[in-house]
Amino acid sequence: MKIIVTGISNSGRKEFMAEFENLCREKKADISFFDIGNVMKQTARESGINFTDLKVLDSDATVLSLARRTAFYKISLEAQKTQHSMVGIHACFRWRGVLMEGMSYREVLEFPADIFLNVVDNIQDVIERFKNNPQWSWMKSDEVGVWMDEEEFLTEQLANISGKPFYTVALEQPVADVYDLVFGHKKKFYLSYPITVLEETSEEVERIRGLVNRLRENFICFDPMYIKDMGLARELERADKETSITDIDSRMIDQIKTRTVDRDYQFIHQSDFVVVMYPTDKISPGVLSEMNFAYRYNKPVYAYFPHVRSPFFEALCERIFTSVQELEDFLISSNGVES
Repeated sequence: MKIIVTGISNSGRKEFMAEFENLCREKKADISFFDIGNVMKQTARESGINFTDLKVLDSDATVLSLARRTAFYKISLEAQKTQHSMVGIHACFRWRGVLMEGMSYREVLEFPADIFLNVVDNIQDVIERFKNNPQWSWMKSDEVGVWMDEEEFLTEQLANISGKPFYTVALEQPVADVYDLVFGHKKKFYLSYPITVLEETSEEVERIRGLVNRLRENFICFDPMYIKDMGLARELERADKETSITDIDSRMIDQIKTRTVDRDYQFIHQSDFVVVMYPTDKISPGVLSEMNFAYRYNKPVYAYFPHVRSPFFEALCERIFTSVQELEDFLISSNGVES
């Protein structure tokens, strides 16, 4: 199994890979890990070129491309020594207002990955890391957001061209889930629930969390709350709230909202089915939109909804359950597949 992991600078990709490596060591998996940047620097030093963190992206594009190509060649040789291998890399760079290549299809051919992962995190946390990093402290918040979109898009395109699966992985996603995603055969579901409506009912949220924790033994769950960007957007829209991020304007708030919708749809797209936890009779446009998206892409929707049903709600569901236990028993016994 060959794995390519992308993520912009300060996205948490390196931290994710370190945690994943620790888990693999615990499980005694035969796997090697490579960071393309480190291998490039080593390769360059062997040729008498010194790539420094602050100036490396100012180097000649041809030199960078050659160093990266050579690094991939070295990695492909080393990767043959283990059963599995993982490479961390950028799909692209946004540097001084210019979009630069981080990985080309030639390199993908050199290291033919079986799966592509793109690591993402809360935009506020990523921006704070940029501000605290001397190499990147100059970058504006909206540029960070654009780069995140570009990185995810290009990684997915390389996966599509290669005919291999692509997954967006939140940094908060339990690393054991990602291990199962890469090496296991567990089915995957997206958890849909009325987050805003349930903000004042913590007991309902805890009940949903309890169900997810019990289902983890059998399934991988993609939870929209692993990314909390909408919380930041709502704070910024409230006049009485302040944030340490001072260069976010209304245009970027709109960008955050759009990215939230697109990312949740991506989580659905990469799932086998959707589990809807709808303990309230209040309308949630988000849940209904997610159910409709899943229906359009032939993803079964299994809903807990103990209230009077609308035929429109029923039309979007494979099955509806009036108790959480009923839903849980069905999912475990059927493995999420209707007979």
